[in-house]
Amino acid sequence: MKSTCLTICLSTLALAACAVPTHEQPRDISAPADCPKDWTTLSSLDDRVKQLSPSLREERISLRDERRIANDGNVEKEVDRNPELKAKIDDFNRRATQEYATSAYAILKDPSPEMYSISQTHDAADRNIDIGLNQNMRILTDDWNRFWLWGFPSMLSPTPIMDTSGQPR
Repeated sequence: MKSTCLTICLSTLALAACAVPTHEQPRDISAPADCPKDWTTLSSLDDRVKQLSPSLREERISLRDERRIANDGNVEKEVDRNPELKAKIDDFNRRATQEYATSAYAILKDPSPEMYSISQTHDAADRNIDIGLNQNMRILTDDWNRFWLWGFPSMLSPTPIMDTSGQPR
């Protein structure tokens, strides 16, 4: 019986002492998670490209063609040799990301990116987990002390022992 109880206590202590995984913190709202890093490498059939305005889609096609010419037919390679084209592509990517982030398509995919649950933000959920873990560890410490009879002095002495704790029993 004692070995079973000891095993349970040690298992509980080991599990309670494990680190609680942190939640994924909220991301930057101005760049949704599915937003590409480089819009010029996407296919024209991609749903994200279809959410851009017609003028941005045309500009994307022209930048894609310029990139293909600069890279000898390869759209996937970086444009390090041409800083002017790289600056144009970076500016286009910024504008396309901004337009995509404010589109109804992106907003409806995740209307409340700051919320972790129905009523809590990520920080509030982490705080509640930390408070619960702290309380559970203090309760476990009290239970552990009682299990090993460390929580109060022994009453088995043959001579009377004065209670020095000041707490009534």
